Amino acid sequence: MKLVWAIVQSEDAGNAVKALLGKGYRTTRINTVGGLLRRGNVTLLAGVEAEQVDDVVATLRQHCQARQASQDSPAPRARAVVFVIDSPGFLQV
Repeated sequence: MKLVWAIVQSEDAGNAVKALLGKGYRTTRINTVGGLLRRGNVTLLAGVEAEQVDDVVATLRQHCQARQASQDSPAPRARAVVFVIDSPGFLQV
């Protein structure tokens, strides 16, 4: 089992969650703030089997887009930052 931990731009979060849920991936959405400019973003968590990780990442690539630098943000903004973490399993209590 893997935990996919993705930090996506707020503008992309709705479409990304909708797409992941549409494919049957249970996803938790947490509104977060981070980075130098304290820009709002969204952290998505999904527990999936190892063989599903590539599909989850591909779905995020499809539904998240990079954005150009602006006056507010001196550097281009990535589509998403994704961590894949080994997890021995999960419990629902």
